[in-house]
Formats: sequence, structure tokens, C-alpha cells
Amino acid sequence: MENDNKELKEETTKKEADKKETESKEETKQPVEETAVQKKKSKKWIGIVAAVVAVILLAYGGVAIYYQSHFLNHTYINNSDCSNMTATEVATIMDQQSQQYSLQILGRDENGVQEEIGTITASEIGMYWVDTLNAAQELLNRQNEFLWIEMLWSTQNHDVVQGVSYDADKLQEQLAQMPALQNKNMIAPEDAYISEYSEKNKNYEIIPETMGIELNNNLVEEVVSTAIMQGDTTVDLEEQGCYETAKITAEDAALVKACDTMNKWVSAQITYDWNGNKVVVDGDTIHEWIQTDNKDPQLDEEAIEEFVAEQAKEYDTYGKKRKFTTVQGIELTLPSGAYGWKTDREEEVKELTASIEKGENIDKEPVYSSKGAQKGSDDIGNSYVEIDLTNQHLYLFQNGSIVLETDFVSGNMSKAGCMTPPGVFGLTYKTKNAVLRGADYETPVNYWMPFNGNVGMHDATWRGSFGGTIYLTSGSHGCVNLPLNMAAAIYEYVSTGFPVVCYYY
Repeated sequence: MENDNKELKEETTKKEADKKETESKEETKQPVEETAVQKKKSKKWIGIVAAVVAVILLAYGGVAIYYQSHFLNHTYINNSDCSNMTATEVATIMDQQSQQYSLQILGRDENGVQEEIGTITASEIGMYWVDTLNAAQELLNRQNEFLWIEMLWSTQNHDVVQGVSYDADKLQEQLAQMPALQNKNMIAPEDAYISEYSEKNKNYEIIPETMGIELNNNLVEEVVSTAIMQGDTTVDLEEQGCYETAKITAEDAALVKACDTMNKWVSAQITYDWNGNKVVVDGDTIHEWIQTDNKDPQLDEEAIEEFVAEQAKEYDTYGKKRKFTTVQGIELTLPSGAYGWKTDREEEVKELTASIEKGENIDKEPVYSSKGAQKGSDDIGNSYVEIDLTNQHLYLFQNGSIVLETDFVSGNMSKAGCMTPPGVFGLTYKTKNAVLRGADYETPVNYWMPFNGNVGMHDATWRGSFGGTIYLTSGSHGCVNLPLNMAAAIYEYVSTGFPVVCYYY
């Protein structure tokens, strides 16, 4: 019984073991079978994808082949849609474009405002684009046909500037018809310049240049021709420098400098005391002396010399006859000797010119080479020596009063060339212990006071008497011979320029 149970138990254990082994084999066999199926499925899908890709590539390539002879989608040439067109078709469009071409020519009016001068069209000048088919084909050859898909959403525009042909004679004719290019309608520019002197404002100013509307027709034709060849639709003649311009502008350095110089000159005011007379030199006078070519102003030296000469002639007393009333109350008209107001014209011209160039505002006297005792036409004043040659008597006036009088002996009236000349003179100088020399004499004197060349007053110690009629036959060589004490006294009163009046009546 125990053996039967033992056998039964072993049989049961064996069956269980066999079952487990079978289950294990079945478990191992199932994954192997599933992997094979999956592989079959994978190969199938790869085949499908490959087939699709092949179809796509064939289709893409087919489209690319199409675009080898056609322009891509959304292709524009000179702003015209040329999508899917052949080079021939595009050339036709380009030919049409060339015939639609026009060039707007812009200029300006004399105030600088831009305006249209005219328009040139292709038909007016026989213009056309040269070899458009070749141009279209070259553009087609440069496109990448494999980018056709990108062009489904992109846009590309080509500005094609093709060779241009036109009739130059017809272009000239069209330009010649435009009013702005006709000489009769042109206004030449004017250079900036310095205005005339303004008596109201006392100055000069720069008048600006004017623009004008004068065109250089040769340059216009050249500029327009270039614009046509480049396919431009507008051309601005002012931008291209076709207008004649002023050579001198208001900012010209030389012009500004000249105007400033001239304004400096006319700003001067020189107020003269010309021998007691007021003479004003200001811009109203000076501007007449300015010579200019707008760049290099000069003061007219001759005009200034003439002005100084006129004033000197008017107000100088030197060399002019004078009316003189003697001690006896006799009014005489006396010749002028070396006495009176005399302008140094040459030096005054220099001083006046310098004052103008500096723009000075001054009061002054002219430069004198000789002066009178007092200003005015009656320039002798009230201090002078009065020599009455007829009565051989001398009076010395000081501040209107006679302070000394004496007889004298004057030039010998019986000898030629010895007469003491009448006139109004100024003392040349004075000196003591001089030696007077002549052709036939050599005489020392204590007091020598010349007033007319070698004629003067001096002591004559060799004479025993003075006055009367001595001078008629025994007079001097022309000098006024005085007693020693009188000569000494007169010497103390007089100085260089002191008036000496000699007269006969």
C-alpha cells in the first residue's frame, strides 16, 4: 500500500514537472513567433514610405523640370507678374514695358521751387529695349528651379535694366520744345555784390546772388540721356547740376571782407577845425572816394588830394592879399609874403587817409606848414610889427596896444633891387651877433630878425640918424635898419612867425 502511494506520488510529481516544462517551452515559443510578425509589418511600412517618397521626389523633380523653362511662381520682373512664364513670354512683356516707359524731367523756378519741366516717352524718341529675349533667358538661367516650392509663399522682384536704343535726334527735338530749355525763357543768375552806399543807413550791404533759371542745354541732354539708358523714371536737373550758378555768393570770403572794409571806412568821422572853419568828413563824403570791383576796395588817392587842395584853397591865407588898416586909419590891400595859414597838403592827405582806413572818429586840425597869429581870414591878430615904409616909422603892437615905436631906414629906393618889398610876412627866425653878407658887403649886427628871405630887421650902429627921406638915396640893401636900443627891445618881443606888416601909400 505504501509502495502504491509512493509510485502514485512520484507519478504525480513527474506529471507536474512535465507540465511545467511544456508551459516553459510554450512561453519561449510565443515571443519568437511575435517578433517575426513585427518584422514583416515593418518591412511593409518601409516599402510604403519609400514608395511615397519616390512619388514625391518624382513629382518634385517633375515640377523642377518644368521650372527649368518657366519662371518660378511669384516672380516679378520690373514689377510685372511673370509667374510660370517662359523666357519668350517674358521678353514680350519686357518689350511692352519698354514702350510704356516715360521720363519725368524736374527743374525749378527762379524762386527755387521744384516744378516739372516736361516728360519724354518711349514713342517720342523711338526707344526700345535691346535683345529682351536674351535678357529674359539669362534671368531664367540664373533661377534655382528646385526652390519652386519655397516660391509658393515667397515673392521675388527683378529690376532688369536692359540695353536701350533711341533716336538721339528725336530726343533733341523733344527737349528743344520744352519752354524751360529755350533761351528766351531763361534768366541768368546774378552774382552777389556790394550795394551802393546808403545815405540813410550810412553803410554798404551785400546784395545776395540770384539763382536764375538758366540751363546748360548740352548738360541737360547728357543727363537725360543717361537717365534713359539707366531706365530712370525721373531726373532732377537741379540735383544733376544743370543750372548755371552765380560765381560769387553772399558768403564769398573776399566779398564779405571788402564790404566790411568799406563799412569801416565810411564809419569814420573826421571833424576839422580848418583855420577856424568846421569841415566834416564822414561816410557821405568818403563813399565817393571808394573805388571797388567788389573784391578789392581802394581809396581814391587823387580824390582825397583834390579834397585837401580844395579846403586849403578855401581856408588857407598864405599867399593871399589882405586888407589892413594902418595906424593912420588908412585901409590898404597888401600883397602876401611868407605869412599865414598854409596847409601841408601832402602830409594832410596821408593823415586823412590813415584816419579813414582806421575808421576813426576824431576832431583835428589839418597839418600846417605855416600858421597865422590867429585863425580866420584876418590872421594878423593884434600883436604885430607895423612898418610904414612911406613915413619910415615902425610900430610894435602887443595885444592891440602900441608898446614901441621908432624911426628906421629901409631899402634904397634909388638902387635897383634894394627896395624893401611891401606885404604881410612872418618872422622867419631871430638870432644875435649875426654877420650879414652880400655881393659887396659883409656886416656884423647884434640883432638879426629876417622876415622876407634876406630882408629883415637889424640894428645899424653905423648910422647916425634914422627916418625922414634917408632911404630914398642912402637906404639899405633892403633891410630895415634900426637904432641899437630899438632893435634890442623889438628882439625881446618877437618870435618865429610873428607878423610883420610893411607898406607904402
